Amino acid sequence: MHKVRRAFFMAMLEQHLGIAINLALIAIMSRLLSPADVGFAVIGYGVTSVIFAFREFVSSDFLIQLDVVERDDINTSLTLLLLASGILGIILYLCGPYLALFYHQPGLQHYLVLAIFAVIAESLGMPAFSMLRRQLAFGTIARVRTTGLIVMAGVTIFAASNGWGFVSFALGLLVGNSVASALAAYADPAQRTARLSLKSWRRMAEFGRYRGAATIVDKLYESLPQLVLGFAMTPTAVAIYNRANTVCSIPDRIFLSAIFSFAFPALAAEVREGGDVRRSYLRALSYITVLYWPSLIMVAILADPIVRLALGDQWLAAVPITRILALASIFWFPMVLTTPLLIALNANREAFLGNFVCRSVSAIVLCSASFFGLTVVALSQFVTLPFQMLIAFYLVRRHAHFKIPELFAAIGPSAAVTLAAIAGPLAIAASMGFHFDYSLAQAGGAVLLSATGWAACLIILRHPLLGELRSTLDAVVGGLRRIGKPPAPASIPDAAVSATVEP
Repeated sequence: MHKVRRAFFMAMLEQHLGIAINLALIAIMSRLLSPADVGFAVIGYGVTSVIFAFREFVSSDFLIQLDVVERDDINTSLTLLLLASGILGIILYLCGPYLALFYHQPGLQHYLVLAIFAVIAESLGMPAFSMLRRQLAFGTIARVRTTGLIVMAGVTIFAASNGWGFVSFALGLLVGNSVASALAAYADPAQRTARLSLKSWRRMAEFGRYRGAATIVDKLYESLPQLVLGFAMTPTAVAIYNRANTVCSIPDRIFLSAIFSFAFPALAAEVREGGDVRRSYLRALSYITVLYWPSLIMVAILADPIVRLALGDQWLAAVPITRILALASIFWFPMVLTTPLLIALNANREAFLGNFVCRSVSAIVLCSASFFGLTVVALSQFVTLPFQMLIAFYLVRRHAHFKIPELFAAIGPSAAVTLAAIAGPLAIAASMGFHFDYSLAQAGGAVLLSATGWAACLIILRHPLLGELRSTLDAVVGGLRRIGKPPAPASIPDAAVSATVEP
């Protein structure tokens, strides 16, 4: 458990550093570029994401699940990733002129060319990242990814300042991915002698067939509504929706993304060791909700000052959209654990089918709503996210076998803590006539009252997170003591790579 806590802390550290860098980048770029330019960048990124989602059919994450990783597995992973990226890159390149014509933006073709090379650079480091995740070496991952993000942000800002426009995002991505992949390959000894091979393609295909299909559905769900918005309305509308989604997803990035990063390796290890999956799942839900719910509602309450501070006054149209999306996202809390749990239990088919049903229905709803404006798109999330939540619980109950009263017992205290956390900020809003246009000073006071109410209720109810916070503090101290120490020398035999955990 100590190793898992330390892994969670390092994964969360990586996410927090990444969030800080990305928010700084968004704040600067939102002032350097117009909403229309940002909209074209979102469209270019969405098209690239959809095309390269097919790369997940040869996902390197199959290395995490194996009991023993052979050298041929690593070599095959690298070979197929490069092959798939090359083929998909050619397809996207050939589609580039037509996409530029469709969206009436010639510069989109230049964006796509740089994005293709950025994805190929990313593919070079994916087996290394999977092996590091298998070892729960999230400290190394945090250092590597943070370095890549800093380089990416610096190049993007420099390019935008020198007239590259929205294409600067693709250039930054290319340089950042190249640096991160090089560092990841250096950090994992197995990558230093990697060579082309297809010997383990069957093992990879068995894992990737459902993973790839699920990822394609995910990317379509994430990108298609914005691509439709770009067609039905304007690139500016795409940018406003994207920035609103970015702001309301801050709690997701702070809490859920860190959990997702280590959930699959940790759950896979627990399944191999015969642990109690039901208990672990319910415990994780209690931790997620007590952090995620209050922060989401606070984003909805403080949307106006957050948008002004992070994006600038030219983005105020994103404020009402942000509030709607943040409140709807309350229903998202179980989704982050569903796929990792099912894959760890080798229920890949169920994970895919559940994801396919959820995402397909939701994508149809969102795309249909896109023709009626941004507000309708945001409100449609109150239909799609509860639907996805119910499907997630249905699938997990087939394997974790928890009862509904057990679920409410796990998340009930979190609801009480959430009410305590928002009481103070709502009192401030009430004194202003419920206008929610906080000044920065009022917003700071609201955050302070929220944190006080959250902590007080957490202690009064003796929420399970308290014990976890104490253990995490121990992990923090241990992690700080290890900073600067050289890693122990490691060698990997030609026959196999054993599953190990970073100390």
